Amino acid sequence: MASERLDLVASISIGQNGSAGGFEYANLVPPNGENQVKWEISKFSDLGRININLEQEINGIEQSLRHAFLKNGGKENREGVMLVGFSTKFRYLAEKSLEELNSLALSAEKVVLDKVVQTRKNVDPRYLVGKGKLREIALHAKHLGVDTIIFDTELTPAQANAIGEESGLDIMDRSQLIIQIFAKHAKTNEGKIQARLAEFQYNLPRLKGKGTAFSQLGGGIGTRGPGEKKLEQERRNIRKQIEQLEKQIDGLCRRREHTRKNRKTSKIPTLSFIGYTNVGKSTLFNRLTKSSIVTQDKLFSTLNPTTRRVMLPGGKHVLMTDTVGFISKLPKELINAFRATLEEIGEADLLFHIADASDPEVREKIDSVMKIVESMEFEYIPSVLVFNKLDQADTETEAALREAFPQVPLVSAKKGKNFRELLLHIEKVVEKIEADAKVGVFNPEEKPEDTVSLPLLHSFF
Repeated sequence: MASERLDLVASISIGQNGSAGGFEYANLVPPNGENQVKWEISKFSDLGRININLEQEINGIEQSLRHAFLKNGGKENREGVMLVGFSTKFRYLAEKSLEELNSLALSAEKVVLDKVVQTRKNVDPRYLVGKGKLREIALHAKHLGVDTIIFDTELTPAQANAIGEESGLDIMDRSQLIIQIFAKHAKTNEGKIQARLAEFQYNLPRLKGKGTAFSQLGGGIGTRGPGEKKLEQERRNIRKQIEQLEKQIDGLCRRREHTRKNRKTSKIPTLSFIGYTNVGKSTLFNRLTKSSIVTQDKLFSTLNPTTRRVMLPGGKHVLMTDTVGFISKLPKELINAFRATLEEIGEADLLFHIADASDPEVREKIDSVMKIVESMEFEYIPSVLVFNKLDQADTETEAALREAFPQVPLVSAKKGKNFRELLLHIEKVVEKIEADAKVGVFNPEEKPEDTVSLPLLHSFF
């Protein structure tokens, strides 16, 4: 019943002479904590003595299911989702990644009704978690009132199609969710262009199986002929839009390159903020530059780079640029679409790597950021690490960080703590870069062997 979205199913037995016999019906039972019962059955031996209003019974079931949905965290007009973690190695790895997926779902304003983790020796090429496990997940999801199942991995187009058909629910994967968040948070024209390009590039290979409308034959002005399928038309339209958006992004890249060249002529060092998403980069940037970039306790609240001039304690000026936050398993479509933004990082004299001192997974997240930096071939740019959110770290964590990394600044952007020490540290690093470069200002276009590589946290692990 739950699988078919039915509230109640009834049956009447008929005797050999055609007379009515017994009557029984089964109805769904609302989910209730540890109670795993999904339905109950009522039986009556004599149909003639039954006085039941099935319409009222069904309305009561609907109300009970709705109440259970709201009690479990659901909200009116909000999408209820179930998260599915998967690993072929260790369960704890899947659980850790699933917690981040939960944060992503909350940033997308979805309601997480439940989370499931599945481990297998091998990936099921069609259903990922296996057909039997998928049916179990789908049944539980429908019983909870879930609209969409979100998988914490990137599904192939064939897997997404097969899982959707088998489960009868909307299916989303981690990459699609991240792209959706970027699209939602894009406020400027530049951000919207880049997010839209990422959406098109992700959706193009996944058009197959989107519905019967794409399998119908079509024709008319602008098509190749009356025999062309609507799916082929849609693909051509998307490819055309991708081409147009890429041209616009190339224009953005040229404009940014021109702006960066103007900065270089001023001989002012440039520091680009990098770090895992939601580590407080924008809050720290606002404090240091006296700016008012909007900050939120959500992933990817900053999409477009912003540059401001800052005077260091010794009187030297530097340019600081706030950039988009990174995340593990960042979709390749986003890296491509946001190349105009990411190129800003490559032109920096110094990477200002912000990490969350209160995060128990801080080391893994620092490594994730450095892997993305390396994938963009920016690893030769000098980097300085800074621990933020000191106000949220307990005394034991703070002591451990200070002992392990005595030269790494610990600050609180929210409380404005230890900022002078931070600015003095930045000034010292910038002076070292300029001295070692021996050409006034460090040039990131020089060969890697001519640059200075400062110690990073991940090199101490």
